[in-house]
Amino acid sequence: MTQPDVQAREDPHTLTPVQVGAVSDDQEIANFRGGSRVRLAIGLLCGVAAAAGGVQLLRTMDAHQAYAQAASELERTDTEHADAFLRCALPNMQRAQLSSPNTFRGAIELASERMDKHYGKTLAKCTPLLERFEAAVKGIKAPADVGPRLTVVATSASDFSQAWTSYRTFLQRPSQEADATQVAPLIDKIASTWQSFQVARKQAQSAISARL
Repeated sequence: MTQPDVQAREDPHTLTPVQVGAVSDDQEIANFRGGSRVRLAIGLLCGVAAAAGGVQLLRTMDAHQAYAQAASELERTDTEHADAFLRCALPNMQRAQLSSPNTFRGAIELASERMDKHYGKTLAKCTPLLERFEAAVKGIKAPADVGPRLTVVATSASDFSQAWTSYRTFLQRPSQEADATQVAPLIDKIASTWQSFQVARKQAQSAISARL
């Protein structure tokens, strides 16, 4: 019966493959852990970059929305609020008559002749609409870089409102004769301030549109 080779079992060199294998496994684990850390670091950096890009995108979208909202509100001050007052103050006026100071002035003169002193009462009824128009212009919010443009629009709207108020006050004075030499400058003021408002509004619209 063959005896086991005790020497072969006890030969320390027989353990060498096991030792080599153990070192190789440890190295692989270390490499794996090192690679995991690198991947984790890269993932974190990508996450931070994505978050920063997302914040910038949101800021860009918010800015775009702010400009678009301001442009929309500015347009409504003319097509809704101003129109509502003018339809009240000048019932027979066509929109085309607003295109020049002369035709606008003529529409006011015609309304004044038709209603005479009663025109003051008509304008008094229209005053809330005029105040709403002025408040709408002043209430427009926009980014700071177009703020000065909107300030000019608000000032011109206030001038327009004040011009109408001055004319109404004149017409409502007791026993006040509607003398042409006194009426003409008041009507001229209304027509000129309207044109100033339109110029300021269009310039503000252009400034806002350039940023959209």
